[in-house]
Amino acid sequence: MKPAFAALALIALLAAARANAAPGQYETIDYYVQQMIALAAANDATGAQTFREQLEQLARPEAGDSAKARPHLRQGLDYLNQNQLKEALAASRQAFILDPADSAIAGQLGLIYLRLNRLKEAERLSVYALSLAPGQAATWLTLGEIYGQAGDGPRAAGAFVNAHRCAETPAQVAETLQRLTAAERAPALQDGARSALRLIGNAAAPTVQSPAATNATASPAPSQTPATAAPARASANGSETAGGILGSIARRLENLAGPKGKAETGAPSAAKTDGGGPGQRIYQRGIRLTCLIVTSRNGKTVNLGSGVLVSADGRVITNHHVIEKADNLAVRCGERESAATVLKHSKKPDLALLSTALASPDTFALNESYSQSLIGRDVFVIGNPYGLEGTFSTGVISGLREIDGVRHLQISAPVSPGNSGGPVILRDGTVIGITAMGLKAGQNLNFAIASVEVLASGLFDASRMRSQPPDP
Repeated sequence: MKPAFAALALIALLAAARANAAPGQYETIDYYVQQMIALAAANDATGAQTFREQLEQLARPEAGDSAKARPHLRQGLDYLNQNQLKEALAASRQAFILDPADSAIAGQLGLIYLRLNRLKEAERLSVYALSLAPGQAATWLTLGEIYGQAGDGPRAAGAFVNAHRCAETPAQVAETLQRLTAAERAPALQDGARSALRLIGNAAAPTVQSPAATNATASPAPSQTPATAAPARASANGSETAGGILGSIARRLENLAGPKGKAETGAPSAAKTDGGGPGQRIYQRGIRLTCLIVTSRNGKTVNLGSGVLVSADGRVITNHHVIEKADNLAVRCGERESAATVLKHSKKPDLALLSTALASPDTFALNESYSQSLIGRDVFVIGNPYGLEGTFSTGVISGLREIDGVRHLQISAPVSPGNSGGPVILRDGTVIGITAMGLKAGQNLNFAIASVEVLASGLFDASRMRSQPPDP
C-alpha cells in the first residue's frame, strides 16, 4: 500500500501492512474493487464475480500475531459500541500493527475512520480489508456509507449491492439499506441506498454490458440499420482512484496479470501442448504478439486495452480510445514489458501507433483482404477483457460494415471491455482486423476495423509492417 494517508499516524500504522504486501499492490486492489462496484451498479453480477475472483487470487500479506491482536480488536469494538471513537481507534490501530492480515481488524478500522468522518482513510482501510476478504458484507456496507457521505451516490449503490450479494443473510442488508434511506444523512447516501434497493429488487433480471460498468464511450447511432449503427466501444477504463502503473512497470503489470500458471496469463509451455488444432497453434504464436496496454494520467490508472505488435522495431497498433486520456503508457507483450509513447493517432479511424522497446523478429502480418468472400470464415480473437491477459475466443466473420465511413468487420467472437485494440486473426495467422467496439444489446455483435483500413489510413509506415495481399 502507498503511504498517502492524510494522518501521519496512519502512515506508521500501515508500515506493517506494507512490509507484507507486494509493491504497488494497493493500486491493483483498488482497481478490482472499483470494477466490482461499477459492475454491481450496472446490475452485472457475472462481471462483478470475475473481479472478486481476481481479488481472491492476489497474494495475501503474511499473518501477524493473531493471539495478541484479537484482544485489542475486541477492546476497540467495545469502545466503538460506546461511541468512544478515539479510544476505539487507538485499540484497533494496535491490533492492526500486530496483525495487518486480519480482515476483521482492517474492516473495523475503516468503520472507525468513517465514524470520525475521515473518509479518505476509511476508504483505503476498507478497500484493503476487501483484498483480504472480498466477501465481507460488513465492509462493503462501510464502503457504501463512505461514498455516500462523500457525495458519490452511484459508487455507494454499487458497494451496497455487493454487500447484499455477499451477505449470509441478505435480508439484514436490505433492512440496513431501508434505514439509510430514511435516516437524516447525506442525500447521496440516501440515493445510493435507494438505487441499491432497486437493483436488488431486479437482481433476477437479465443483465447487459453497460457503459457505466467500465466508463465505455457510446457512439451515436446515425440510423437504426445494423449496417450503419455505431456500437458502444468495448474499452476497459479503470478506476479514477487507482494509482499510477508506470512507476514500476514490471512489478505492477505482474500484479494486474494475476498469478502465473493460469491459462489466461501467457502462452502454455511446450511440455503441456502438442500443437493441437489451428486455434491452439494461433494462440501459441499470437499470445507473444498481443499486448496488454495500461494507461495512466496524473498517477491514476485510466484504461486497460490490447495491442498488436506489427514491426520488428517494436511498433504496436491499438485503438485511439484506449490511449486518448493517458499521459503515461505501459505495454506488455508475452513476458516482456516496456514503456510506450504515442507516435500517431486518429479518432477516425479509431487507431493509434505506439513506439515501444519490444523489438521482435516475429510480428503479425496485416491481411489486406476485404470482400464478401470473408463472410463465414473462422476468426480468432486474443485480448485482455477486464484485464484478464491473453483471453482467447473464436467466431466467424458475420458481415462487412461501413461505420462512419470506416470499413469494419462484424464478428461473432465474444469480446469485452479490454479487448479493444487486439487482433482478429484468420486461420493462416494473419490479422484481418483490429477489435474496436461492440453493441451493448444483442449477442456477440462485435466489430473490428478492417486491416485494409489500417494500411490505408496513412498513419503508419507500411514498409515497417508485414502485410499479405488480398485474396485473388
